Amino acid sequence: MRNTWVLASLLMAGLLCLGAAGWLAGRVERPVDQPSPVSVSPSDVPPGVRFVMVALGGFRGLLADALWVRASRLQDEGRVFEVAELTEWITRLDPRSPEVWAYHAWNLAYNLASLFPDPADRWRWVKNGIRLLRDEGIPANPRDSRLYGELGWLYADKVAGRWDPAQVYYRASFADEMTVLMGDGKRERAGFQNDPETIARLKAVGLQGEVMAQADEAYGPLDWRLPESHALYWGLRGRAFQKSGSLWCDRLVWVSLTEMVRGGSLYFDPAGKLYLRGPRLDIAVKGMRRCERDGIFATPLTGLPGENFLRESILWLYVFGRTAEADETLAVLRRVPDSGVGSRNLEEAVRQEVALRVKAAGPEAGRELVEGLLTSGLMWKALAYPDVGVGFESLAKLHWDALVSLPDHGDFPAWPEMCRRAQEQAKKELPESRRAAVRGAP
Repeated sequence: MRNTWVLASLLMAGLLCLGAAGWLAGRVERPVDQPSPVSVSPSDVPPGVRFVMVALGGFRGLLADALWVRASRLQDEGRVFEVAELTEWITRLDPRSPEVWAYHAWNLAYNLASLFPDPADRWRWVKNGIRLLRDEGIPANPRDSRLYGELGWLYADKVAGRWDPAQVYYRASFADEMTVLMGDGKRERAGFQNDPETIARLKAVGLQGEVMAQADEAYGPLDWRLPESHALYWGLRGRAFQKSGSLWCDRLVWVSLTEMVRGGSLYFDPAGKLYLRGPRLDIAVKGMRRCERDGIFATPLTGLPGENFLRESILWLYVFGRTAEADETLAVLRRVPDSGVGSRNLEEAVRQEVALRVKAAGPEAGRELVEGLLTSGLMWKALAYPDVGVGFESLAKLHWDALVSLPDHGDFPAWPEMCRRAQEQAKKELPESRRAAVRGAP
C-alpha cells in the first residue's frame, strides 16, 4: 500500500512538472544570450515558478537535486545549451538561495564560456552569467550582499581580468556596448538622475542613476565604458547590505579603484581596433583621501586591497611628477600597520616597491612588463598625449633599472634594443594612420 502511495505521488509530481514545462517551453526558444523577460522579484514571482514551488512542495528539492545531476552529466558531454535550460529550471525551483544563483552565473561565465574557441561566442556566455545575476538573482534576493559582490567580480575578474585569451575582445565589446548606451562614458552624467530616456536605458542594464552619481562624486568621475567602473558600482550597491565580518563588497570597491589608478582612462577607437588605457591620478588622490575615513584598514579583508591601492597610487603619482600628492599618499601608507615603508623618503620607497615587484615577477615577466610599458608610452605619444607617454616611459625605466640589478636577470637586450622592439610593437598595434607618429623612446 505504501509503495502504491509513493508511486502515485511521484506520478502526480511528474504531471505537475509537465504542466510547468508548458510555461517554460517558450523560454527554450529564446536565444541563450538574450535577457530573461521575467524578473523573479520577491513581490512578483512568475506564475509558472509559483506553480512549481507551491504544487511540488517537498518534491521541489528532489527535482532540483535531480536536475543538478542531469546538468553535470550534460556539461561533461559538452551539451551546453541544454545545461543553460536546466540552469533556468534549477534557479526557479530554488530562487531564494543566493548560492544557487552565484554558482550558475559563475558556471555560465567561466566554465561554459571556456568551451567555445571563438571570442564572440565566449562573450555571449559571459554576458549570460552577468544577466542571470543582474536581472534575476539580485531581484529575487535584493538584500543579499553576496550576489552584488559576485556580479561585481564578474566585471572585475572575467571582463577586466588578464588571464582569459579572449580578454581583449571582452573589454572592447563591453566598451562598444556602453558607448552605444551612453556616449563617451561621461557625456550623459547629468542625465543619470534627471533624463527619463537615459534613466530607462540605464535601468535596462541594471544601473541606477543615483548610485552612478554617488560613485562619480566619491571617486571619479568614472569612465563607464570600463568594466572596473561597473565592478565598483555593484560593490557600492551591495555595501548597504553587508554584515560585519563579510565585507566583500568593500573589498571589491578598492580592488576596482586600484585597477583604475593604472588604467582608468580610455582611448577607444573601434574602427581602428584600438583600445588603450592610461592612469587616473585624480582617482588616486580622491581614494587616498577617503581610505582612512572609510575605515578600510580595520580588517585584513579590506586592508590588503587598500594597501595595494596606496602603493599603486604612490608609484603613478611619482612617475608623473606629482610628488607632493605622492608624499601625502606615502604618509598614509606609513600609518598602515606592517606596511614596511618605515622612514624611507619618496624615491627610496618607490624604488623599493619596483624592486619587490620585479623580483616577484621574475626576469622574463619583468622584461615583458618593461616592453609593455614602453609600448604604451609610445602609443600615447603618437596619439598626441606626450605627457602620458613620458609617464609610461619613466615607469618602464624604473622597472628596467630594478630588473638589471637582479643577480640572475639573464642575458636581456640592452635598453636601446628594448626601445626599438617597443617601437615596432607600437606600430603594429596602432591604426595605420598613426604609425608614422611613433618615435623612439629615450
